[in-house]
Amino acid sequence: MCRNFIATHFFLKKIKKNFVPLQLQMFKIKTYHKLITSLILAVLVFFVVRYALPKPKTIGFIFMLVPLFDVWIDYWIRTNQSQIPQRTAKVFSWFFYASIIGFLSLIIALWISPMAYWTPLLRVYAYGLILILVSIKIIWAKIFLLQFLISKISFSRKISSPKRWFQISILAAIFMFGSALYGAIYEKFSLRVHRVNVRDSTIPKSFDCYKIVQFSDMHIGSQVWECYVKKLVDSINAQNPDLVVFTGDMVNFHSEEIEKFIPLLSRIRAKDGVFAVLGNHDYSIYLNWDNPKDSAENVQRLRDIYHAMNWKLLSNEYVFLYRQKDSIALAGVENYSTKKTKRRKNLADTKKALAGISPSDFIVMLSHNPEHFSEELQPNFSYVNLTLSGHSHGGQMVLGVGKFQFSVARIAMKNWRDFHQFENQYLNVNTGAGFNALPFRINMPPSISVVVLSSK
Repeated sequence: MCRNFIATHFFLKKIKKNFVPLQLQMFKIKTYHKLITSLILAVLVFFVVRYALPKPKTIGFIFMLVPLFDVWIDYWIRTNQSQIPQRTAKVFSWFFYASIIGFLSLIIALWISPMAYWTPLLRVYAYGLILILVSIKIIWAKIFLLQFLISKISFSRKISSPKRWFQISILAAIFMFGSALYGAIYEKFSLRVHRVNVRDSTIPKSFDCYKIVQFSDMHIGSQVWECYVKKLVDSINAQNPDLVVFTGDMVNFHSEEIEKFIPLLSRIRAKDGVFAVLGNHDYSIYLNWDNPKDSAENVQRLRDIYHAMNWKLLSNEYVFLYRQKDSIALAGVENYSTKKTKRRKNLADTKKALAGISPSDFIVMLSHNPEHFSEELQPNFSYVNLTLSGHSHGGQMVLGVGKFQFSVARIAMKNWRDFHQFENQYLNVNTGAGFNALPFRINMPPSISVVVLSSK
C-alpha cells in the first residue's frame, strides 16, 4: 500500500510539472491534424448552437471560430515558448484550460437542453462566465496575431517581443475578468434615474410639468433575486409620476418568467395609469416552437398578465389623456423590425396607431425599437412629437468617456441611448432596467427615465 502511495505521489507530481501550458504536452499532435479536428468540432458547435441558442446565426458563427482560435493560440505559444516567463504562464494556463473546459461543457449542456429551459441562475451566470472566458480567448488570438504581424514588419525586437505581448495578453485577461465581475456584482444593480425635459409649444398648458416615467427591457427571466425588482418598483413610485410607460421586452423567452414577479410589478402606480408595448422578446421568437399555436398562446398569456396587473397594452392603437379641457395623445405600436432583421416580422402599423389623432395634437409614441423613429416616424410622420423607445440596453458595456465611447449598440443603431432632439421631434432611448445574455453591465448602469413635459 505504501509503495502504491509513493508511486501515485510521483505520478501526480509529474502531471503537475507537465501541466504548464508552455510545454503543452497534451498538444503534441501535428498542427494540420489539430486543424482538421477543430474544423469538425467547429461545424458541430455551429449546429448545436443553431438549435439551442437565440440569434443562432450570429452566435453560432462566433462560437464556430472558437476551436480555430485554440489552434492559433496553441501554435503561437509553442513557437514562442522559450521567451515566455513561467510564472506568467501559470496565470495563462488557468484562463486557457478553464475556457476550453467551460466551452465544451456549454456545448454539451446545449446539446442536452436548449438554453430557454435552463434555470435563471444557470442561464445567466454559467453561460455568462463561459462567454467571458471565450471573449478573453478571442482577445488573446487578436493580440497574438498583432504581434505576429508586427514581428514580420518591425526591425525592433522590443516592439515585437513575444514576452511583452504575452504579458499584455495576461493583463488584458485580468482586466476583462475583473471588469465583468464588477459589472455582475455591483453595476447591474445600480439603478440610475435619467431626467429629461421636453419643451414644446404644442404641449397644452394643463400638461405643464406633466411627469412620465419610462422603463424598458426588464428581461425578467434573467432576474434571479426579487430585491432588485422591488428596488425598481419603489424607485418608479418615488417619482410620483403622472404616467408610467413600459417600452417592451419584459421576458426573455417565455411568458411564465414574469409570473412570480406579478405581485411586485402590480404595485407600480401613476395618476393616469401604466401603459406598455411589446418588444421582440415578448413574442417568444427565440424559442423553437413545435406548434405556432403554442407560440400565439404564449404571447396571449403575457397580454392577459398585463391586463391582470392593470397595465394597458397598446397594440397599434392610441388613447387620449386629459387634463381639464386639454388632452394629449398616447400611441403605441407593436414591435418594429427593420429589413435587416429577417428573423423578426415587422408588426408595427403606424398608420393604424395614429388613425383618429390630429397632427395638431401633442403625440407621445411608444415604440420598442428606436430604429422605428429614424426609419419611419421621422420621414413619414413628422407630426409625432415625442417617441419613447428602448431595445438597445446601451450595449450593456461602454468603453471610453464623453464623445469617445465605444459600444456594440452604437454600431448597430443610429440612436442607441439617451435623449435626442430633431427640430420639432424628440426621441428618448431608455437603456433598460434589466440585462440579457451578458450577466453584467459595465459603464452602462440600468436606468429609468423621468420625462417632464413643459409648455413654452
